[in-house]
Amino acid sequence: MLFNAIHLSAILDVRQFLGISYARPPVGQLRFAPPEDVVRIQVTINATSLPNSCMQQFSSGSTIYTAYETEFLISGGQSEDCLYLSIWTPSIAAIDRKGSPLPVFLYIPGGGLTSGGQNSMYKIPDKWVKRTQSHIVVVMNYRVDVFGFPNAAALSHQNPGLLDQRKAGWTYSNIAHFGGDPDRITLWGQSAGGASVANYPYAFADDPIVKGLIADSGATGIIAKSDPTHSNFTALAGLVGCSNMSAVNELHCVRRVNASTLENALSNYVINKQTPTISFTPTDDNITVFTNYTDRLTHGHLARLPLITGSNTNEGAGFVPYTPSGPGNATLVNTTLSIIACPVARDVARRDLAPELYPTYRYLYTGNFTNTSPVSWFGAYHSSELPLLFGTHDKYGPGNSTSFEYSVSQTMEALWLSFAECPGAGPKRFNMAFAEGGKALQLANAWPRLDQYCGL
Repeated sequence: MLFNAIHLSAILDVRQFLGISYARPPVGQLRFAPPEDVVRIQVTINATSLPNSCMQQFSSGSTIYTAYETEFLISGGQSEDCLYLSIWTPSIAAIDRKGSPLPVFLYIPGGGLTSGGQNSMYKIPDKWVKRTQSHIVVVMNYRVDVFGFPNAAALSHQNPGLLDQRKAGWTYSNIAHFGGDPDRITLWGQSAGGASVANYPYAFADDPIVKGLIADSGATGIIAKSDPTHSNFTALAGLVGCSNMSAVNELHCVRRVNASTLENALSNYVINKQTPTISFTPTDDNITVFTNYTDRLTHGHLARLPLITGSNTNEGAGFVPYTPSGPGNATLVNTTLSIIACPVARDVARRDLAPELYPTYRYLYTGNFTNTSPVSWFGAYHSSELPLLFGTHDKYGPGNSTSFEYSVSQTMEALWLSFAECPGAGPKRFNMAFAEGGKALQLANAWPRLDQYCGL
């Protein structure tokens, strides 16, 4: 192994290796730079607690997540030294009984690419791993907001946060030590993590490392923006005393600013609705993010990996300000379609140009369970499928999980795991609906009204 020993945390039948560094701390001159390999020496790692999340933007707005669904938010602290991952794996006895290495999920958390991290209670996979004893889950941190997507004029790589996700491919080289199969890694993410997964096979077409992709409520169309003049970084630099400098000096100056000072300046600027607006998400550099995904597909610059992708029926509830009565159905529908459902549909349509090369499995999640959706207008909101996939739906919230909720949860988990066990074994294309009409799973036709609305 690359380290001498690990002190680990464990629950019954699950070993938890929490907070393992997969890259050097991105501080000092490594701030805004691509991640570098961690230098391993023979030391004991205390892998018993989840790491700090990466530095991220904060907000004063009220959403369903701040008002009710706080288990989706990150817990614990923040740090610029945050490039860590955590591993949940069955007991050694269970792995020995299997007699072969286990399939692996490598999970990218969401958060709009401005926030998020692995320390989020609804997304801890210990119960799922305990129940199946047949797979491993790895969850990563990656840099977000200005630290992950600075787009500064003096930088040669503008999206180091996406390179962090790739660097978490550390998993490929090391997961065998934990009982995992490096040749059966499925890259999975939700929301911004799902968008990152959808983007990944375009960015790393020639050497994807992973064998399958799962993008929950995320698509290439929601990941990128253009800022060719690097105005966002220059504006933020001005807020922290780095005005009227050359591009090189501006970068050097901002690298010397305390990380909390930098994030506070940006967050308060946004909260106070100052203009011009400043934001930091991936920029279309045509290295890691692209201006024309269809062109890349038609020219073969897309890894030939199967993909599960889909969305929820009421995604919009997660993107509007919280009020007790909600914003009204029209707003929810339009927000659902424009932000998530249509970008997902367009990704599917693009892959359908060559379905024999790019197997695609599309889902629609419709679950509306009172313990995870306690207010009537929440429905199948953005992220609401995650407690069922991670097996945490019965840990939080008012009321108990129903037998149907358990059935939907275990059906989704089983399908995800079946895919991870052999991503290329399924048909070239199918659609499925979860929790619709009192059925845990049913195969579905395409959703023509949705696709028509999206211009497809």
